[in-house]
Amino acid sequence: MEFAANESQSGDRRASPGDLSAELPAERAGNLDRPASTAADSLAPPLPSKPKVVTRLEPFGLVTANAGDHKLVHALLRAVFQAPSFEDFITWLDDPTYEPLDRLLLKQEGRIVAHVQVLDRLAWFCGIKLPVGGVQDLVSLPEYREAGYERRLLAAAEQTLRDRQAVVAFARTERPELFRAAGWSTVLDERSTEANVSDILAHFASRGGKGRRRSRGLRIRLWRHVELDALRPVYCHAAQCAWGAIDRSESYWRWLVGRKAHDELIVAVHGRDDWEELDRPANIVGYAVTRGSHVVELCCRAGFAHAGPRLLARACRDAIEQDHRTMVLRLPTTNPLHRLMLASGGHWCNDNRAHGGTLLVKLLDPPRWIESMYPLLLARAKAAGIARPYHVAFHNGQTAARLDLTRRSGRLSENTDDAADVHCSPDTLAALLVGNLDVGPARDAGELKICDDATAARLAALFPAETFWQSPFDSLRL
Repeated sequence: MEFAANESQSGDRRASPGDLSAELPAERAGNLDRPASTAADSLAPPLPSKPKVVTRLEPFGLVTANAGDHKLVHALLRAVFQAPSFEDFITWLDDPTYEPLDRLLLKQEGRIVAHVQVLDRLAWFCGIKLPVGGVQDLVSLPEYREAGYERRLLAAAEQTLRDRQAVVAFARTERPELFRAAGWSTVLDERSTEANVSDILAHFASRGGKGRRRSRGLRIRLWRHVELDALRPVYCHAAQCAWGAIDRSESYWRWLVGRKAHDELIVAVHGRDDWEELDRPANIVGYAVTRGSHVVELCCRAGFAHAGPRLLARACRDAIEQDHRTMVLRLPTTNPLHRLMLASGGHWCNDNRAHGGTLLVKLLDPPRWIESMYPLLLARAKAAGIARPYHVAFHNGQTAARLDLTRRSGRLSENTDDAADVHCSPDTLAALLVGNLDVGPARDAGELKICDDATAARLAALFPAETFWQSPFDSLRL
């Protein structure tokens, strides 16, 4: 299916009778106005030709891919990124939601010059599950980078996600400036902690028997593939309480662990744990996923938070066996294990390259977002003592919107009649609604111009800055 009709190609240049260059081979025709070469020149090696840099949009075809394009897409990604490997590329084709038409291509004369892939996902936002989308592998040939092809593909990817009813879009990239120019915003406070593995274990030892009695019934061991049904509820509990965590079906879980992009999956089992009882699901109360010296995911069931340090200690011991000297914890910044890492002499780090790039978010459908998040907005309004009905008008100089919260619903609609309570850009408003803007600093910086302090306090209560978290486990590369 084509998203845009191919523009007409220009016809071949016809030679005039006096045009001698048309009757000569191209390499000779280009040298008619050059001085005759000397013998020394004929012995010199030919200069490497540079690719033509395209700085304007030329006739192109924006199409969806098919199965026959996979080899060409992989060749393009390898040529520009030097990744992924063929094995990694093949595993992504086994994603349960994948279809070849998820890839949007720009072609010229049958050659792929730019590519982007969209992902269909569901995500949790404090107990509310919504359809979301992902954008990955946005790339073009270097000589076409200045022509704006990537911007065209990104706009087409966003429209594709809207057509698929996605409310929010996520992207992780090493070129965030391209996405920011299109209205995307970098998620707040995406950090990890790093500490020496020996210092972490020494800190555990210094704590002595503290907590040992409570964790006596825990057994820490490697996960068995027959225990998938016991593993899924642990993640589900953590994901439902998170902001932006991907929902995982059974088929998605099987694909995720079957890729083998991780090194170890360590579990904490509470109670009896015998091989003879494999017909019954093990009582797994926590688990940790490691990749090299990184803990990319660690979740525990409610009431078993004490399993977290035990899992981290096991990950540290295994890291020493693999000759790793440090351990990086890539969990939400609100996770208490970060305090343990800091107490062990560790530090916060903001290296996005270690995370696979910068995580960005964009609100694709603000009215539907407000309607879907009404139960959460109602709870926040009650906690802050905001009387309902409540409304606030936003203006950006050209368009206007009005947020209405009643006792039964929430609505965001176009409005030009009310006086503006808040002046901001559309991108700033979208970041505020999705929980990716801190009202106080944004107001101080002039991004939000709010009529009074009471309105600012209400907005801060209804739309607090949230900690986005999407597990690196979902996007590991082989």
